[in-house]
Amino acid sequence: MTPDIKDTLAPISRFRPVSWEQIPDLGLYMDQVVTFITRVYEPLYGGDIHGYLSPSMINNYVKSQLIPRPTGKKYSREQIALLTMIVALKQTCSMEDIRKLLACGVGRSVEGLYDAFCLQFSQVIRAMCGDTVSIAAPQSALDFAILASGYSAGCAALLKAEGIPGQRS
Repeated sequence: MTPDIKDTLAPISRFRPVSWEQIPDLGLYMDQVVTFITRVYEPLYGGDIHGYLSPSMINNYVKSQLIPRPTGKKYSREQIALLTMIVALKQTCSMEDIRKLLACGVGRSVEGLYDAFCLQFSQVIRAMCGDTVSIAAPQSALDFAILASGYSAGCAALLKAEGIPGQRS
């Protein structure tokens, strides 16, 4: 990896998905959810994160049953974890594909699905940024989607550094 690419990807290398335990379990209102997830992804997407999640997007995800309805206008840890995965996956997948990918976790708890997502996403980011991390061969469509989402963030960062507008600029 050339020094220029490594320097460009340095902010991305600081990205670490929040662990299950770091997701608030007391229930957050929609604006708090948007703020929380924006802060999670800021190292990965920089200032561009504001176009990646909004209250209207969350409402659409609820209406399309990508996430369950909030209870008393508060979103649970499970819903926040699902939204966190959706923000990353929607960079390379359609909403219908995301629905199918997350349904592959049927029989698996949201916590188990989220933990697996975080582990693989972290490995992709570290490998992309030049760390000597081996990534297991993808075993599912979700694995491929996570790889694509991670590399999409790297592509966007390099395009931005070269002054080439990306899809979200």
